[in-house]
Amino acid sequence: MGEMGKKLGRAANGALLLGATICVALFVFLVWRHGMSHRYLAFVLCAVLLVSGVRLPEAVKINGVLVGLSTIVALYFSEVILAYSGSAIASLGAQAWLSFPQDANAKVAADRMRALQENHQTFDTRSRLQVIQEMRARGIDAYPDVFPRILFEPASSDTIKSIFARNHEEFLPMAGMSMTTTVFCNESGEYVVYESDEHGFHNPRGMWKNGSADIVTLGDSYTHGVCVPSDKGFVATIRSQRPETINLGVNGHGPLTSLATLKEYAARLRPKLVLWFYYEGNDLRDLDGWEKTSPLLKRYFDSSFSQHLMERQPEIDESLKTYIDGEMAKAKTPVSVEKILKLQHLRRALQSFHERRSTDQGLPAELMEYLQDSGAPAALEDLQLFERILAEARDTAGSWGGRLVFVYLPTWERYRLPELASKDRDHILSLARRLNLQVVDMHAPFSAHADPLSLFPFRRYAHYNELGHQLVGDEVLRQIGKL
Repeated sequence: MGEMGKKLGRAANGALLLGATICVALFVFLVWRHGMSHRYLAFVLCAVLLVSGVRLPEAVKINGVLVGLSTIVALYFSEVILAYSGSAIASLGAQAWLSFPQDANAKVAADRMRALQENHQTFDTRSRLQVIQEMRARGIDAYPDVFPRILFEPASSDTIKSIFARNHEEFLPMAGMSMTTTVFCNESGEYVVYESDEHGFHNPRGMWKNGSADIVTLGDSYTHGVCVPSDKGFVATIRSQRPETINLGVNGHGPLTSLATLKEYAARLRPKLVLWFYYEGNDLRDLDGWEKTSPLLKRYFDSSFSQHLMERQPEIDESLKTYIDGEMAKAKTPVSVEKILKLQHLRRALQSFHERRSTDQGLPAELMEYLQDSGAPAALEDLQLFERILAEARDTAGSWGGRLVFVYLPTWERYRLPELASKDRDHILSLARRLNLQVVDMHAPFSAHADPLSLFPFRRYAHYNELGHQLVGDEVLRQIGKL
């Protein structure tokens, strides 16, 4: 081998040893920054392989280094382009932290928007962060809606705790900030924005001044009013005929958070009727996925327990404001060098490409996988826990002479892909009737409708549109009119 070959061999050795040193340094940094993880051992293995490469034949070693360097340059060039581009994939990071469970994933929402734009339909594609920033530029102090699910962090391997504490005692808000311009959601093309009430719920202001109510509603995003104008949600339809109706539904609530809300707020209002809206798509998944791992939420089985949230609204507002401002600041910070080193943007792009592949149903594979998971039968212990929650809610309402009414809300897939719809429907309806609750099964009027899919935005996977909300509100009014 000539002199040039020897120089290239020495350069290859230097590159291999430098690469090994970088791998070891990254391993040490990541363990120091995040704690030990088995994934980080890949850097140690890479370092060992690079050091071993020094002993390879010169030609193999030189070619290997050239191929390796070329690959690394190409990967990181792509990573930097994605990190600083305005592409839909790159912007999903800002959308995701402000997202909510109306989609299996922010990418599913992006797929819906992209399909609508291809059909030349108008759709506001801004993220909620962008909407809020533009409103604030006009002098409007807007905030996104916030919900309990995102306010938890791991406490141990099998429990979670609220990120908020006062005097070393955990506390958890059940609604958003009070008297606040709230940027809610967008599924039909335009963002829904509303002014929250005195306790952070989606009601006209002043509803709490009498300290009582005829009806209160409990539930998740459907009850909250996703994603229709405030006067078009099914609670607004009920209120049009029963004016003393207060909405305690909150985006992301599951059975335990609904029980907590009943005890914290509805108990003060002592309504004649408590409408418990059960959504078959994810209520049991919320219970199993996170709620039952919260010791704080499980304390609501104790009839004497309360966080006294109604008296703590200033504290709730302060805590939520600090948290949301911090999260928005993070979303606006420059691209993280650590994320670039980990090729996070490139990996997200590849994952997104893989997940957007169509299935034989013509739908994103990720959505199909989500629906298969959410529709699978719940564990017996979760069904038993849900029955216990409903019984506690019934007894709580009964303690002031109120009555609990159970309203069953069907999913989009029940009419588009019925084989993927919840397998727990019969169990849930049976246990509600076993508890002597009046049941309003919305599947009956939905299935009797000439075109059930027309009750969803653009006939695609989403919440109900205005027609769907109107149908729910009218049917509930008809049923409770018999009481």
